[in-house]
Parts: sequence; C-alpha cells; structure tokens
Amino acid sequence: MKDGRTFYPTQCNNMFIFPGIGLGVTLAGAKTVSDRMLYVAAEALANYLTEDELAQGKVFPNQSTIRDVSKKVAIAVIEEAVRTNQASGLGEKDLEDLNAFVTKKMYDPIYVPLVEKRTISI
Repeated sequence: MKDGRTFYPTQCNNMFIFPGIGLGVTLAGAKTVSDRMLYVAAEALANYLTEDELAQGKVFPNQSTIRDVSKKVAIAVIEEAVRTNQASGLGEKDLEDLNAFVTKKMYDPIYVPLVEKRTISI
C-alpha cells in the first residue's frame, strides 16, 4: 500500500469458511444454505481478526485459531438458520448456549494407537 502497510493474502474458503458452514448447517438441520448464511459466515471470519492482525495488514486470522474460527462461523450460521426458521434440528436446550453446544459437537482429532506395543521374548 502507499502508506507502507503490507497485506498478507492467505487461503480462506476451504480452510476457514466451509468447515464452519458445514458444521452449522448440519447441526441446525437446515435444508439449504442461503446467501445470507454465506454472508454471516464471512462476517464471523472477518470479525475474528485481532487489532494486531489488522494493523499488520492481514485479512485472515492466524491458522492456529482455525478450530475456534470454525466454531464462530458455525454459530453465526446456526443463528441465521434460527432467524429464518430453518433450524429444524435444534431444541430449546441446544439454543440456550450455542457456544457449548457447538463445542460439544465438534470433531476432536485425537488418535489412539492401533497396535499394542508389547515385547515378545522367545
């Protein structure tokens, strides 16, 4: 930029947006993904940026925050589904604390060993 700032483009849709949209739509039980859902997903991503990241000219948050970004995107999509009466898969209890509900439903990639380690002596 003319003012000396540098912008750092990074990959966005496949990494930050689509996982959260998929999670939100699935949890909400929505039958369609509306244009407004895409908009609120992009808005949730943009709002996740810190002041420091903005000052550095970054347009996406650090990749280490991807799970939390996906959660924020999912919550935004669910809220839009609720607003437009598309959230057929949610009960009142689920809506009481969307953050906790979405966190509980997120896949956590923790793997256990498939082969038991043992020593065999003959």
